Amino acid sequence: MTEPEDGDWTALDDLVALHSAGDAEEFHRRLVLYPSAPTTKSDAFEPWCLFQQFHKDSPEGAVTTAVLLVTDRRWRNATGRLMRHIDESGLIPPDGLDVLAQTFLAAGPQVYWELPGEWFDGPAITIDLGPQAVDNDAAEDVEEPEDNSDDGPVVVAREVRPPLRRWAASRIVLADPGLWGQLLNQAQDIDPRGGAAIVRGVLDGIDGLTPAARAAVVKLASDWPQRGVREAAAQVTPGRQPEGESPPIVPAARSTSTNNAAQPSLF
Repeated sequence: MTEPEDGDWTALDDLVALHSAGDAEEFHRRLVLYPSAPTTKSDAFEPWCLFQQFHKDSPEGAVTTAVLLVTDRRWRNATGRLMRHIDESGLIPPDGLDVLAQTFLAAGPQVYWELPGEWFDGPAITIDLGPQAVDNDAAEDVEEPEDNSDDGPVVVAREVRPPLRRWAASRIVLADPGLWGQLLNQAQDIDPRGGAAIVRGVLDGIDGLTPAARAAVVKLASDWPQRGVREAAAQVTPGRQPEGESPPIVPAARSTSTNNAAQPSLF
């Protein structure tokens, strides 16, 4: 199909372009480089259909597709539901889901994905959105090397929204309940919304913890600054601490700080 060149790019154009990609790699290219027209940002069905279309019978590249879909601004308000659909689909093996969870927890506000160099071997793609078609909420941050430079790759920054941290924390604590303290420490070290999401994720996976650990998590969550975390904690029954068992050490509260020095790169 014709590359988008002007500000007349519509939601229908976007839908047709994404669904008509010949394979997963071409889908990735269009998802990242094509402008996104105004969409229903809370719609999890369309991106889920796209994921199934390219990976129902072909697992290759599924992890990358998942990352690009759940961090895309077209469906930013459906992030959590979309990630759960992908998780429960069985189309990504457990080790691939583990990579996603570790990536979303290790990330700062963004993760960076390196664009394949062959995307830029042909004629330049010109995308002129025009003054009436600019959607600041949908623009991706693309960092390119300077002209005539072969020193660095072209990367795209993808936003790690709180629902991804919540899903990741739940998966990690269910897989290894002993990591609950590490997760809560991390929650106090990042931005408030991301930290609250991690605590919610630990609460989601609290059934796998010992009674003493459950009590410690609920105690800390009950004092969390965000009301949503406190309300979630109130819905959890901590469980009785076994007689003679010492309570675990609750991570000490620390001032919130965000360390953006090291941003993980996707694969």
